[in-house]
Amino acid sequence: MLQFTLKAAGERALPPHLLSDKTGRRHGANALHLPPRSTVFLQGYGRAPQSRVLDGCVALSQSLPDGRRQIIDMVGPGRLLGIGVGEHNRCSADTLSYVTLEPVGEVDHRDLEQALEEMVLRAQAHATLLGRKTAPERVASAILDLAGQFVRPSRSKRETVCFNLHPTRGELADWLGLTVETVSRCFTRLKRAGLIEFRHPEIVTLLQPQALADIAAGNRAIDNINPV
Repeated sequence: MLQFTLKAAGERALPPHLLSDKTGRRHGANALHLPPRSTVFLQGYGRAPQSRVLDGCVALSQSLPDGRRQIIDMVGPGRLLGIGVGEHNRCSADTLSYVTLEPVGEVDHRDLEQALEEMVLRAQAHATLLGRKTAPERVASAILDLAGQFVRPSRSKRETVCFNLHPTRGELADWLGLTVETVSRCFTRLKRAGLIEFRHPEIVTLLQPQALADIAAGNRAIDNINPV
């Protein structure tokens, strides 16, 4: 929901594919495996069946008749797809990585209530981000949100968080209401300030998570951060 806390990052369970060797959990026979850039369902069509993301990243988006697109959410492991009201999909869903979906059929009332509450909170946070946050605050918020959903195991002894950055810079721009150039400049500034590291464009390490959270909340500016 673009609202991330440092505590939550440390306590969040790893995605299922990272836990499978320890727990013995395996995907069911009815699991659906999709490659990157596949369409799960389309805006305006009949209601999509409900499913749970077991692995990977799915982007939810809404499009205007002239082709302009706004990504409204990034959905990671453990979260539900296809929930909502009405007879038609209010958004499209596309995979940004290899994705495994599990049809859920009838969702438990408590799980559905929790999913709907999370959806509302994320929508509210996204509206605030688009309406009031600066470009560095938006990018910092996105990095923290994605780190919470797509954390990778790290062998480093430092207090760092490493995650898979599934969306491209262009997809981040469509999510954050920015240009691709602005997103790239913000990543470069955060890297120069010693807040993040990325030797590969798809793997990002948070070097100072709390400082990044302060920027996302509007409490500090990048220029006021001392590199580690």
